[in-house]
Amino acid sequence: MRNAVLRSSFGVALVAFSLSCGGGARQQEVVTPTAAPVVSVDAIEKDPAVLFPSSALAMFTVDAHAFYGSPTAGPQAAHLAEKYFPVGAEVGFSASRDLDRATSALYSTSGADALAILVGRFDEAKISEAAKAKTATKAGVIVQSTYANRTLYTLSNVGFTVLSPHLVLAGTETSIRRALDRLRDGKTTRDAPAWMLQTLGSPGAAAAAAVDLKAFPPNTFSGLPIKGMNGITALRLLGNFQPPGMHVAGSVTYVDAQHAKTGAEGLQSVLQSPLVGMTLGIQLRDVKVQPAQSDAQVSFSLDDSSLEGVLSRLPSMLGG
Repeated sequence: MRNAVLRSSFGVALVAFSLSCGGGARQQEVVTPTAAPVVSVDAIEKDPAVLFPSSALAMFTVDAHAFYGSPTAGPQAAHLAEKYFPVGAEVGFSASRDLDRATSALYSTSGADALAILVGRFDEAKISEAAKAKTATKAGVIVQSTYANRTLYTLSNVGFTVLSPHLVLAGTETSIRRALDRLRDGKTTRDAPAWMLQTLGSPGAAAAAAVDLKAFPPNTFSGLPIKGMNGITALRLLGNFQPPGMHVAGSVTYVDAQHAKTGAEGLQSVLQSPLVGMTLGIQLRDVKVQPAQSDAQVSFSLDDSSLEGVLSRLPSMLGG
């Protein structure tokens, strides 16, 4: 369970939905619509976060074009987006051209479930044509069905629906059904954890992550020999592009101030350890970890070559 959850987290953060997420390769059943949608698409476009159900284990957002714009890491980021996005030219879509932002959430409803909101440019007519013609994509043939009054497309273990030419909802079977139920039932309030949404909404962040570590299944991280993990309850990280590459800052929350003090010392030791460079092939610069009440404030930077190295190794981390 631990490896499945972690692998799904990385995949979803990168391309919004990943073929390595949990769930089976089951075809969606056709469900007869029972009522007209209550929530307008215009309202959803103004605040897509209302589609996320509660109880998220973690949430992520990525400004795709901020990564593509990196002088060194940009080409590698664009390559990964094209590689892991399950559809492409056959539906008139290019991830490196048409995907602007991906915001996703990880759940543990039935295994590891993921839900993503994709902002960009999407041609539903071409997607529908590809489904009707049984056109092969890199992830298989698109299957078209109906759920909660929406046309639902599935391939492999991923489902998605085009809410508008600029907005797509995607995810594993359980999570996307929960989101579409919210849309059908007219739920317009934000039910995802407020602190997670606040973290993801930080101005100017090229990437952001908020993880509720106390909500993960017991012993998820028990086998990781990492100092500073004892007593962790939450993690918040923001990343943006600053010379010499990417700057990362955030906070690690502990159960109390004493755990934060001990944890900060452990994290400082880990992040500055040569083993990090040897294992991940990166060099963290300007590492600072300071306790502040029950938090440990963390900041470090990666130069462009290190960031490029991380992106180049991501496929092996995601299982190919």
